Amino acid sequence: MGNLRNRVNEVMDKIYNNNSPGNATSLEEELAKKLKESFGESYKIAANELNNPEEEIPSPGTISAYIEDLPEADQANALTIVNDWFDNLEN
Repeated sequence: MGNLRNRVNEVMDKIYNNNSPGNATSLEEELAKKLKESFGESYKIAANELNNPEEEIPSPGTISAYIEDLPEADQANALTIVNDWFDNLEN
């Protein structure tokens, strides 16, 4: 599908361009946790790539790369989650 990863990258660019580094990192972690709620297995796979998966949070971009391996309906659901989260953030 590709749309999910592109949208996540676009959202992350906007977050990092419009916020302080500390706030942007907090927002990135918030989105990662939001994706974890519905896509725990993809989150777990992404976390296993980290040096310290118990202490670190994978990036939304890495999580979305694994979500893109799922059926298209799941990808569409993830895209809705990202869009809704970002829309709420902007309001």
